[in-house]
Amino acid sequence: MTEVKLIHATMPRDDASTGLTYKLPLRASYARGLILLLIFCFGLSGCNTSKRLPYSRKYSYKELSKDDPHNLTYKGHYKVGKNYKIKGKTYKPHNPKSFTETGYASWYGGRKDGFHGKKTANGDRFNRNLLTAAHKTLPLPCLVKVTNKANNKSVILMVNDRGPFKKNRIIDVSQKAAEILAFKNQGITKVKIEYLPNETEKFLKNINLKKPQSKTLAKKSSSTKVTKNNKCSVNCHIKLVNLKYKLAVNP
Repeated sequence: MTEVKLIHATMPRDDASTGLTYKLPLRASYARGLILLLIFCFGLSGCNTSKRLPYSRKYSYKELSKDDPHNLTYKGHYKVGKNYKIKGKTYKPHNPKSFTETGYASWYGGRKDGFHGKKTANGDRFNRNLLTAAHKTLPLPCLVKVTNKANNKSVILMVNDRGPFKKNRIIDVSQKAAEILAFKNQGITKVKIEYLPNETEKFLKNINLKKPQSKTLAKKSSSTKVTKNNKCSVNCHIKLVNLKYKLAVNP
């Protein structure tokens, strides 16, 4: 192996332990500094790329429950329901294993429509500031993912009411949901609905809402106080599912 000699300028360095003075090649010192600088820069770059998005940080239950802090007990009951007729059309509620639907969504809960604070089809109380929706046939309550086809924004909502019954509408969402999906001002938009059966089962368990065990109990099931976490409201539990899917709900 051929020996390579450094002939560039050197700078002195004292060795305090021996009292000797020896020399380090200037190029070697410069190279070492450059390497440290590069490592520092890459470190900063790594920090920037791994920075968490706002929706992925851990919110407190208090933050997630700010819209319904006292709603720790689910007020409604589990319901699929019997066939019913509206304006001459028959609807058949069911509990599907999977379900997707594409069509137009509208929203309700404005100051003039009078729905805010009223009871829903399963005995829950409608709140325009919560992540809820109305559907004609899906079980109540259940979770659905709604995606705005115009901008690809999505949100997971709890279906707790029946409707809409206007022509060409497949789902009514709350005012809050319309804001998240960015179609509040225009009133309607084309969406895709995806029923989430597995998440629904977990959600029902988390809010301690049991399904009826027999046909005699089909109309209503017991609803008791949330026991898993008495600091997380019903809307908080819906937001937690959204955060799991990395969907921004802006607590």
